[in-house]
Amino acid sequence: MKTIARFLPLLAALTAFAAPPQLSIDVDARELGRSLLHSRVEMPATPGEMIVWYPKWMPGVHAPGGPVANLGGLRFTTAKGEPIEWKRDDEEPFRFHVTVPAGVDRVVAQLDYICNQPTANSSGIDSFGNSLLGVINWNTVLLYPEGASIDAATAKVRLRLPEGWRFGTALKTEQQTAEGVSFAAGTLRTVVDSPLICGQHFRDVELTGKKTPPVFMHLVSESAAAIQIDDKLIERYRALVAEALELFGVAHFESYHFLVVCSDQLPGNGLEHMASSFNAVGERELIDEKKRKVWPAYLLPHEFVHSWCGKYRRPAAMLTTNFHTVERTKLLWIYEGLTQYLGEVLTVRAGLLTQEEFLPQFAGKVDWLMRQAGRKWRSVEDTATASWLLRAKSPAWTQLRRGQDYYDEGLVTWIEADAIIRDKSGGQRSMDDFCRKFFAKQPKNPPVAGYELDEVLGILRGLADYDWAKFFRERIEQPREELGLGFLETLGYRLQYSPKPSEYAKERDTDRKQTSAGASLGMSVADDGKIVSVIPGMPADAAKLASGMTVAGVNGRKFSGQRLKDAISDSVASRAVELLVLDGDVFRTVPLSYAEGPKYLELVRRADRTDVLAAIVKATVKP
Repeated sequence: MKTIARFLPLLAALTAFAAPPQLSIDVDARELGRSLLHSRVEMPATPGEMIVWYPKWMPGVHAPGGPVANLGGLRFTTAKGEPIEWKRDDEEPFRFHVTVPAGVDRVVAQLDYICNQPTANSSGIDSFGNSLLGVINWNTVLLYPEGASIDAATAKVRLRLPEGWRFGTALKTEQQTAEGVSFAAGTLRTVVDSPLICGQHFRDVELTGKKTPPVFMHLVSESAAAIQIDDKLIERYRALVAEALELFGVAHFESYHFLVVCSDQLPGNGLEHMASSFNAVGERELIDEKKRKVWPAYLLPHEFVHSWCGKYRRPAAMLTTNFHTVERTKLLWIYEGLTQYLGEVLTVRAGLLTQEEFLPQFAGKVDWLMRQAGRKWRSVEDTATASWLLRAKSPAWTQLRRGQDYYDEGLVTWIEADAIIRDKSGGQRSMDDFCRKFFAKQPKNPPVAGYELDEVLGILRGLADYDWAKFFRERIEQPREELGLGFLETLGYRLQYSPKPSEYAKERDTDRKQTSAGASLGMSVADDGKIVSVIPGMPADAAKLASGMTVAGVNGRKFSGQRLKDAISDSVASRAVELLVLDGDVFRTVPLSYAEGPKYLELVRRADRTDVLAAIVKATVKP
């Protein structure tokens, strides 16, 4: 009997490791207004060295962007509060070595987290707060044991908020009292995939349709007026839900939650989750129609599509069982590019934009892509492989470096694929058919279903007899001399230059506080005169201008955006535009050889072609 008793502690330790760990996470958010979160994470342990991780490679941002640098305190104790020694790994700053004392079977990690300090790669997975609202991403206040599968390990979250604050999240509320709220236990994947927004001014809107699962929009802002979106807009979001369910034919969530923050104090952002999405727009961008029709119009549709494309179906090389294994991202042109395409299609089908409003925005994307000189050395696939290195915008010569072009070049590639399917099938099949097959429930219905490119090609071949491998190889996998605009003709359109900017272009410049002259001089200039960008091969480039220089004068007068526009108009007669430029601490007079007046690229219908684009964006659900 004594011999058996002697081995009982060892047996208990082995059992603890064999069973999936169960964590408890207690988060105190009452100091969000001071940019602080506090958490207590309790997890099973065995005596000896224990390795724990702070989440590093986060789904959605496709980057090792876990904001570990923002820890403002980290302590390990026993469940009784006795201190435990720990050291950070010498080579991996997200990895911690904890020395668990004999007889201890639970370890507590106490974390203090500093909010509002995002990097380019952590913005969507960071936590934010001020005196009126907050955003909590659970990965910022979490540690988990090495070796634990995020699909097997579970966590139970409890939260305390400032008095009077309400919240929205995809997590299921189990109990709510004056002391806080408890959520039902879920896998680590589910918990981390379910952020929470909260605040004093909060509104819930139900978007559930006749044939849809329950869908809700939760809005929070520093301003009570900012979340009072009108009934017409609410109906368009209901149409978005209905159109998405019609497109995909199935939902992989029990309910869905649009988490919407309307604030000028938080960075604009969007991040996908299986049963929710985080959407951060300017304070008045949903109640000001002009502002709403620029970026916000596309934001919620894009993130909603991700529930299917990226969350349920994900490239196999990006599917990991923890938050620290490297993701291989070369297929982001499907994950993000296809989502970009489908999101924009649904934006128009739902009436969030009309086709007439969509065209100038689409033309603007084509214009931008046409001027990516870096295409000659860097393929779209390489922008995906190097995704997180390119997330932060280059301060100069971005067209030479390229950015995350797999989004918009993915979009134009997939719209061309849709046009080809429609053409080859005589209008009988389309990308809608691809979506219903590719995003259908997979055998055994896993939480995330991985895929390889071959599966995508096989479904496309079943829809249209075409060399799809060559199609994507030429457009995605290889560098190209130019974008190639033949797809516009297939859609029934052509490009032409207009002397007047579209309403979208004017609103975009107003929003960015700049004057764009990309199609004419090949440059953009901020309202304060600082050159924002110079396009290779254009007059500003030929005149040796560069980002960071400052335009002090235009044609002998002090600079303003309007005077630059006037000078471009006058160039038809004067045959040049003369700038006074401050280059460092040296002024120089710079003549630009240009004589074609204002130029803005636009898409126009070809009378001799079928309007395939209209068929693509036509609503499929009757009001």
